[in-house]
Amino acid sequence: MIEIKKTVIVPYTAEKMFKLVSNIENYPKALPWCSKSKIKEQSGNEVIGAIYIEYLKIKTYFVTKNINTPFSKIEIQLVEGPFHNLYGYWNFIPLGETGCKIEFSLKYKFANVLLEKVIGPVFNYISKNIIDCFIKEARESHNK
Repeated sequence: MIEIKKTVIVPYTAEKMFKLVSNIENYPKALPWCSKSKIKEQSGNEVIGAIYIEYLKIKTYFVTKNINTPFSKIEIQLVEGPFHNLYGYWNFIPLGETGCKIEFSLKYKFANVLLEKVIGPVFNYISKNIIDCFIKEARESHNK
């Protein structure tokens, strides 16, 4: 199983960062490798969303169930995709009135060796850089 963990401190509120990350429909704007995204179901704080990846001639998609605790946590669980399993979370911890600490963790294993060889390097790159994409989006929306 592959595990990605990243922690950063940003000059944006936990609420702002939570709203950016939980806004699945805005992913194509925030994530350069995301060609399309959509919410398939939503009930209370649970959202099932699909993310379509197009990067370096690789095209795939996956569906996750996200359990949102407003402004503090998003838990991610695999519903469908090229994985045997996938689980992760985002934590948004307020630091004063204008900043927060973001903790991102993702564990995954592809359904088979062929998928891991083909999609693995791309998904590893995406996973390691996703938090930077959201920080960039926060900076750009903050400067507007």
